[in-house]
Formats: sequence, structure tokens, C-alpha cells
Amino acid sequence: MIKAVVLDIGGVLMRTEDQSGRRLLETRYHLPADTVAWMVFDSDEAAASTIGQVEARVAWQAVQKKLNLSDEELENFIELFWSGDVFDQAAFDYLRSLSPDYITGILSNAWEGAREGFVQRYGMIEGQTVDHIMISAEEGVRKPDPEIYRRLRDALGVAYEEILFVDDFIENVEGAAALGIQAIHYRPGMNLINQIKSRLES
Repeated sequence: MIKAVVLDIGGVLMRTEDQSGRRLLETRYHLPADTVAWMVFDSDEAAASTIGQVEARVAWQAVQKKLNLSDEELENFIELFWSGDVFDQAAFDYLRSLSPDYITGILSNAWEGAREGFVQRYGMIEGQTVDHIMISAEEGVRKPDPEIYRRLRDALGVAYEEILFVDDFIENVEGAAALGIQAIHYRPGMNLINQIKSRLES
């Protein structure tokens, strides 16, 4: 029996639905097609920020150095990079509506300082709009490491089998499922609310 519903942020609740800003950056800085996201997220600095070892600005400074950007150009880069992102407010409102019948949660691989951003951009407040928020940068460990799922289970106060978890990265879904967590692999175009409802009603 499912007692807790936990969603990822990036790629699930917050999705890049318009890629035009990123394609513009690739053209402007002569980058190969479909590589700007890789450059931002797959650097050593980004990996370090994801487990809280360096501040998020260090990850952006790595981009600045690679492309030889001025501070103003970096600000414009960041604005364009995020310009196509859309927050699925309906899905978040549905998650909120599940309380108090279910424990609700967020589990996100995110850079240092993400919690403040979640509050400012989405009004996502632990203990108010969602019961638990777990962020890799604060934990010092990231998905799909089994340790972060263990901590999630302990924070929720339920068994692995009583958690329904949604993530867009298959390795994170498989890592959760290996422990007994009921997991949904989110893919573009999926009706997220209906997928969750079908699991809760089964």
C-alpha cells in the first residue's frame, strides 16, 4: 500500500519545453548541437555542487571560463539557458492535494542553494506545501546512490515498498526500484497526474 508520493523537480515538475534559448546559445558560442546542457550540468564543478561541495556560482563560473564570458554575458547566458523551462503547476497542486491522505515529498539532485530557489520560484516550502524536501547538495549524496533513498525512507517514516517515486532519469528509477520503491519513469508527454492516480488506485 502506497503511503508516500515523492516527485523529482528537474525533468518532472520543471521541464525544458522550449529549447530555442539553448539552441541560440549553441549558435552564438559555436557549440555542437544539443551540447549546451551537457556543458552546464556535466562539469566537475556542477557535480561538486550537486553534492554540496562548492557553491552553485562555481558551476556557472566554469561555464564562464570555458566560453570566456564577461559577467554581463554570463548573466545573459543563464537567462537564456533557463528561458524555456516550464513549471507543471497542475502536477504540483495535485501533489499538494494528496495531503493528508499521503505523505508528500520532493527528492532532487540539485546544486547548492536550490532550496531557496524552490521557495522563491515555486512557493515550495517544506512542512507547508509539501511534507518533505530532500536535496542532494544538502545531503552530500545524490541519486541513484542507495544512501539517499535510505535517508528518504527514514525521513518519510515508511517502508520502501510504501513509497511511490517519479523521476525522469532511468538510472534513478532503477536505483529506487532495486530497493523496493514503487517507481515511475517520467517521459516527455506523459500525463503525470493520471500515472500517479492509476498507481494510487491500483
